[in-house]
Amino acid sequence: MRITMAQLASGIIEYAERLTSGSPFRLPYPANLQLALDRLTLLSWHQRVAPPPSVVDLLQLAHTPFEEWPLDLEDAELDPDESLLTSGRPSIACEELGRLRGDVEAELRETELMHAVLDKSRAHDAPESYVAFRRLLISRPSITSIEIDAMLAEPHLALLAGEVRRAYADAPPEAIADGIVRTCGGCLGLRLPLDDDRTWTCVDDSCPDPSAEGPDHRAAEGVLWLRRELRTFIAGPGRAELRIAQALTELGVETALWPDFDTYDLAAFSERPWVVDVKAWRNPIRLARRLRDRPFVPPAEAERAFIVIAREQIRAQRRYLDRLRKACPPLRSGQRLVAVSEDQFLDAVRRRTETER
Repeated sequence: MRITMAQLASGIIEYAERLTSGSPFRLPYPANLQLALDRLTLLSWHQRVAPPPSVVDLLQLAHTPFEEWPLDLEDAELDPDESLLTSGRPSIACEELGRLRGDVEAELRETELMHAVLDKSRAHDAPESYVAFRRLLISRPSITSIEIDAMLAEPHLALLAGEVRRAYADAPPEAIADGIVRTCGGCLGLRLPLDDDRTWTCVDDSCPDPSAEGPDHRAAEGVLWLRRELRTFIAGPGRAELRIAQALTELGVETALWPDFDTYDLAAFSERPWVVDVKAWRNPIRLARRLRDRPFVPPAEAERAFIVIAREQIRAQRRYLDRLRKACPPLRSGQRLVAVSEDQFLDAVRRRTETER
């Protein structure tokens, strides 16, 4: 079931990208969608429930919370209130499941772009350019063409001008109404209309304040939006990374973001350093599987290492850490690498700074 749902998620993501590519959609549907339908049909027969008659019906079912599916999805690592599509767009659950399956095209795009940025930054011995690139993507998930031109005049970003432009795409047509593009005050991404076309909402499930209204832009200014895979896996956890770095700086702790060209997300303290890998996955069971498949290996010089879960995820699920540690025992307390919340990590830093005064 886990493989089938991950395959379905990959198919939905590919289907959604085709719809938003600007080109007319043509059959056939993505292969993963059809294969997922075939597998779900067999499972439905096995469980003696009616299968989705077609891909169209399967896409309609994807809007439904998993707890309302007629199938037994118990071993699929899903939360009952999750769905694969929200207002016609892939949800964060869909993104995470597709990542586990290998949303190959998106992952290759992200990896290719980030590798290009790393290679060019290393070749010019310019870690500041890499940090500036990451900061821009996190702090400006939407931006106008005029603003991006001004940003690229800054020396560190000028080195990566081509890569910066590749990170963004034109705002989707549905984001424009009366010549205006609306943004979210919580994450500065775009707000898009719900089905009634009158309610505008942030589509970022990890946004810290999705009800806040951000500045409006005139569509004529050429509004750009960070690409989907970068919004999910760079900007999402990146907001927590910048928050933590700011809090550490205010505590007087020497801090480095993405040190040694992104060996890990953050380092605190120059002596006996603590290192951090920040995660913003919605589902702790899926995150545990990702960490088992691709474990975070702390550097030898680190005194302690942390998987830090972003504040938004902890607020959404009180038992997030318990579920993560149960699914991934190496992250339990007492290990060199432990899983903690954003607030727990900052409390530990405060205690250390107080004892060292």
